[in-house]
Amino acid sequence: MLAALGISLSACAHGGAKAPDLKPVAEARPPVDPIAKRIADADAELQAGLSLAKDGHLNRARGSFDRAIDLYLTAPGGAYGNPRLAEGFRRTLETVQLRELEALAAGDGFTEQQAEPASIDEVGDIAVADVPPSEETRRTTQEAVREESNDLPIELNDAVLACIELYQGRLSEWFTGALVRGGRYLPHIRRVFAEEGIPQDLAYVALVESAFKPHALSRAKAKGVWQFISATGRRYGLEQDWWVDERSNPEKATRAAARYLKDLFQMFGDWNLALAGYNAGEFKVLRGLGRYGVSDFWSLRATRALRRETKNYVPMIHAAIVVAKAPEKYGFEFTPEPPLAYDTVGVEGPFDLRLISECANASLDDIRLLNPELRRLATPARRTFEIKVPVGSANKLSECLAAVPADQRVRFRTHVVARGQTLASIARRYGARPTDIAQANGISPKRRVAIGTELIIPIDPKVKAVAVRPAAAREEAAAAAEPSKGGPARVTYRIKPGDTLATIASQYRTTVRDIQNWNGLRGTRIAAGEKLTIYRPRKF
Repeated sequence: MLAALGISLSACAHGGAKAPDLKPVAEARPPVDPIAKRIADADAELQAGLSLAKDGHLNRARGSFDRAIDLYLTAPGGAYGNPRLAEGFRRTLETVQLRELEALAAGDGFTEQQAEPASIDEVGDIAVADVPPSEETRRTTQEAVREESNDLPIELNDAVLACIELYQGRLSEWFTGALVRGGRYLPHIRRVFAEEGIPQDLAYVALVESAFKPHALSRAKAKGVWQFISATGRRYGLEQDWWVDERSNPEKATRAAARYLKDLFQMFGDWNLALAGYNAGEFKVLRGLGRYGVSDFWSLRATRALRRETKNYVPMIHAAIVVAKAPEKYGFEFTPEPPLAYDTVGVEGPFDLRLISECANASLDDIRLLNPELRRLATPARRTFEIKVPVGSANKLSECLAAVPADQRVRFRTHVVARGQTLASIARRYGARPTDIAQANGISPKRRVAIGTELIIPIDPKVKAVAVRPAAAREEAAAAAEPSKGGPARVTYRIKPGDTLATIASQYRTTVRDIQNWNGLRGTRIAAGEKLTIYRPRKF
């Protein structure tokens, strides 16, 4: 025991002798395991890449993935020189490949954003019975209307009170979600309605229509917070093409909705009839008024002129105004989302939104939330688009995008039209549809495309394709990257099913990055049957 403490027995025998200094013996550290450290470093890069990919920072994620793979490929003896390295390499490759498949499923930025069910379909068909409500509901609502200043006259009939009870009961969760989302848009809606000279309480039309969801799409193909059908949206200036659908732009659609409601009021001279016209179409309401000889909505509601959805629509809006302006009286507790704040940057031509999110240091979800009118994961081609980004990131985005080479701005490919090619033949070559190519490039599907025209080619994410430049460009890139004579040997490799750039790089003791440079590859997608140029070491 004493010896273990570093004290000799002879020193203890001399009682009068000065006690020696007690210095703790430093614990011997185990030698560093170079293989374990390399695996740990690779795992750290892999996890960093997964985290970056989750946040939409794809370029930086790919860099981390490449570094993780290169740590195995550059190990003494290669990735398979040790069983632990081989297992870590296999696990890393599987993880990266899975992430690449997920990116492939997300498409080349051309898959249209998914719509959500419109509230009007969810709640419009619910039966609203004209039965006496509870006295508590009637008393609470009378008090709320007295205390709140309403610029739209509120009707407190049994249909409206029945809708209030629906919001408190069966639809309480749906109504709460709408109130939370409404915080993003209501300040702007009220401001626009005030500028247009219509009641600000009509802001809650959007609650009933869409629950404030910009991507809401109804069975009738009405879209956006204000649920415009295509024709009415165009009538009020909302652009709709292959790239953009401004019916989903809350700001522009709000201005259009204000003007449409104003026109309806001028037509009917009554806000309730104007609301019925907004839902059913003005001509249906006009025909009903003429056929049944009535002059107000509540009388028209008692006839067979309107569908149940429209009969419920106006009382639901009255009820929504009452409850939304005094939610605490009806038991609603919620924290509204803050109003959207953003900067704008004019972006010329197509940029992948995932690249924009990376440059702006924002999540992809944030970019999509601010720009719901974009139908694809890219800004429009051949024109300037004002992209909205989080406050304070505009300058960073502009500087970052300016430094991005043109061939790295989007994940889709381009094609230069050659002699004898048509949209149909080009579409067959890439597994695309002629109409999609025409729409992506803003041309007529029947138009003959001039030789030398550069076309954007939207690729279906289900179609396997190799993201390479044309053959001439590949040869040029390979020649530029070819090592001097006497260096590595040039090999032509035909890709087999199941191959990845990482497995090929391991086989030839090179890196993914080198294979990409030698072959002019923009990404990591390859397809069986294609050929790659590989420069392998002479002593291989």
